[in-house]
Amino acid sequence: MKSVLQVAVLTSLLASFSALAHHPAADIVDEEIYLMIDENVAGTPHADLDFSSMGR
Repeated sequence: MKSVLQVAVLTSLLASFSALAHHPAADIVDEEIYLMIDENVAGTPHADLDFSSMGR
């Protein structure tokens, strides 16, 4: 039972680091796509979301 707990803790640590990683589509998606997303979100409450402090 102790080894199961150790594996669970190790797995959760490894999984949490990948959540803070650089988004894989950031370098392969055209800038036009991001502009289109910004235009579609402009009038919604989602436009106020700020992820600059995420993971700190």
